[in-house]
Amino acid sequence: MPLFVASYLAVRTVVGVAVYALYRPHGTVTAGGVVIAAGVYELTPIKRRFRRRCRERVSSGLGFGLCRVGSSIGLMAVMVSLGVMSVTWISVVAVVVIAQKLLPARAAIDVPLALAILGLGILIVIAPSSGTRSHATDVDVRPRQSRGSAGSVVTTTKERVND
Repeated sequence: MPLFVASYLAVRTVVGVAVYALYRPHGTVTAGGVVIAAGVYELTPIKRRFRRRCRERVSSGLGFGLCRVGSSIGLMAVMVSLGVMSVTWISVVAVVVIAQKLLPARAAIDVPLALAILGLGILIVIAPSSGTRSHATDVDVRPRQSRGSAGSVVTTTKERVND
């Protein structure tokens, strides 16, 4: 059991570190494109295969970790593109991931979910100010210099949220 858990956590850690290393701030069109790609991924046979394998008995933590990553990578991409520091998006993605882990795959649920993700991506692209995007990277934090009370230069940080 400890080897199973350690290897599962190793897979998740490697994926998390890779995402962290590759992540770059991006614009609304890129975020929408990633969400659209995630919606398409939800409809692919490989996603269904990973999801089915996650529900089967897996003998190793490595195998289980790879199944979980394959099953949830599209949803994780949605979370990263919409805001890694957004509690709302983290919660939404977590609920969907848990539901997909616990519930059997059913086209009556999975297809509308994938279409909803696709629709969200399209909405982000065509209506970027719709409030669907909340990024920690959207905060412009630049040092500002001003004159203090005795004529000294004071450097402050001003936060401004970009649209």
